[in-house]
Amino acid sequence: MPQPFIADNAAANHHELFQFNIFPYESFFLGEDGLVGGDVTAVVNQHAFQLGWQTAVTNNQADHLGHELACLAFLVAQEAEASESNQLAAANDWQTKQQFFLQNHLLRWASTCLLAIQQQANPFFAELAQVTLNLLLSHADELARTASAPPAFLPPVPDILANDKTGFKEIAHFLLLPALSGIYLSRDTIGQLGRQFDLPRGFGSRETMLLNLLRTAVQYDALPPLLRTLQEMCRSWQTGYQELISQYPKTALFIQPWQARAAATEQMVLALMESSIAE
Repeated sequence: MPQPFIADNAAANHHELFQFNIFPYESFFLGEDGLVGGDVTAVVNQHAFQLGWQTAVTNNQADHLGHELACLAFLVAQEAEASESNQLAAANDWQTKQQFFLQNHLLRWASTCLLAIQQQANPFFAELAQVTLNLLLSHADELARTASAPPAFLPPVPDILANDKTGFKEIAHFLLLPALSGIYLSRDTIGQLGRQFDLPRGFGSRETMLLNLLRTAVQYDALPPLLRTLQEMCRSWQTGYQELISQYPKTALFIQPWQARAAATEQMVLALMESSIAE
């Protein structure tokens, strides 16, 4: 915690991080539309209630990272209570419920979200995200008796460069959807790129800012170095995923699809770079 601790500053930092930069919702990270809510949120809410977590969560908040972690914490507490009462069958049942919730929800997206939080310029939440990620994956590894491949949980990836009509708008949209690109570009990250190359990026949504950044990069002959930096970011994401895969082998099958997306995005950026140099 920052010292001295000032509650108003902490609230402002929290708002800046989770309202403008990182959107910690399963529906956002697994969707191909960049929206929060919808069917994904409804399913999370339904599963939480089926597992016995009778909490007052509104339907549009059920898939928030904090709520999903709270649901898992409830299941762990129920297992602990059953174990203390020597109810081994009940304890095993609560473990099975934890595995279900982990494999159908948290393991599918939380790693990418928590890695994204670690990359933001907020040391408290970066540290908290690292602790949370290590705890979550180590717990999942301990629960998993064997490593079994999950069903596909990421949407199909369109080959946008194969379309002659693809422009910077489509490229920016693709890069900003984690489920397609395998990476996360926050508003602050886009702003840092603009400052790094002295490029105006304007204001507005992440998509508007990134689109402006790409367009002005062309005007200022800075597109190749900008794309090279994006390529390095893709490679950094792959490294981050690989570290998790090596450390938590039983949950690796949930992380490998994200790593593959980041690798494919790197290849797309390389193709754009070769095209821009040729022009």
